Amino acid sequence: MPRTRSGRTTNDALLVVGVLTLALSSCSSSGSHRSSKAQKTTASSSSSTTAPRRRTTVAPQFEQRYEPSLPDALQEGAATVAGGQLYVVAGYDTARNSTNDVFVFDGKQWRSGPPLPIALNHPGAASLGGRVYVVGGFTPNGTSDRGFVLKAHTSTWSEIAPLHRARGALALVALRGHLYAIGGRDGSTEVGVPESYDPRSNTWTDLPAMNGARDHLAGYVDHGAICVAGGRTPVTSARVDCFDTATGKWTERSPLPTATSGAAATLLAGATVVAGGESAQETSLVKSVQTLRAGQWQNQPMLLARHGTAFARFGGRLWLCGGATSPGYAAVATCTSIGA
Repeated sequence: MPRTRSGRTTNDALLVVGVLTLALSSCSSSGSHRSSKAQKTTASSSSSTTAPRRRTTVAPQFEQRYEPSLPDALQEGAATVAGGQLYVVAGYDTARNSTNDVFVFDGKQWRSGPPLPIALNHPGAASLGGRVYVVGGFTPNGTSDRGFVLKAHTSTWSEIAPLHRARGALALVALRGHLYAIGGRDGSTEVGVPESYDPRSNTWTDLPAMNGARDHLAGYVDHGAICVAGGRTPVTSARVDCFDTATGKWTERSPLPTATSGAAATLLAGATVVAGGESAQETSLVKSVQTLRAGQWQNQPMLLARHGTAFARFGGRLWLCGGATSPGYAAVATCTSIGA
């Protein structure tokens, strides 16, 4: 039976009402979802405002570069700066003979300086009052207790009073008008008593024994303290010990991340820098520059890994000249520098 007009209108009305109901329900649900999302966004924003995310900053690494090479390959020599010039003295030559060579760099080129009175390897070098001092070291005849001084821009070495204890592979550091000879070895015996040299009286004075006597340690000045990093006994050490010249006391500081001996060390831009060296038993190189900033150690790859370099601060940078590019003996003439 055909539907009446009235029936069709009723059914159509019910259909429209159903569609409107679904639409309203969907709008309500969507609105609720948007409201919930907005609340989450607001909460997140509020949380970000009250508790900002911490940014992690990484301290900049030091720049490393190649510098003019030494006239000859040299290993286990020493270096210092006097009269605005860099002096590299003594060490092994390519045939592993001890030398009395002195090389002087004026900022542009190297030249030969006045040779030392005796041939040495593993001496200590430092400067005071425009004078170059070379102390201790090993000779073909044994360990040396002798010391020599050269006034910058002159050609004659003079001998100073001998050390109380012969020692080679020592750290020689200058501070406040005195030299400090620290650590080292005499034959197979570690030398644990440091000595201080007064050039006015030409005398050496014994100081309190250091903590953990060792040789092949890297010496540097940290404000009013004389510090030594690494070394071997023969076990390679990660120790950093500092001597306060005002109080006469030793203190141990934050140890190196990697133990090393025969490294270079200094203070650059307020940071302690210890570069290169080698491991115990001379089996591998330490191929990093270890830097202590704000109480935290960081490592960066070394431009040219070496041990047994002659090192000194020159032109505001840590210069490393000569040394060996493999464990044991492998002398080179290369110079590099590290700076901000």
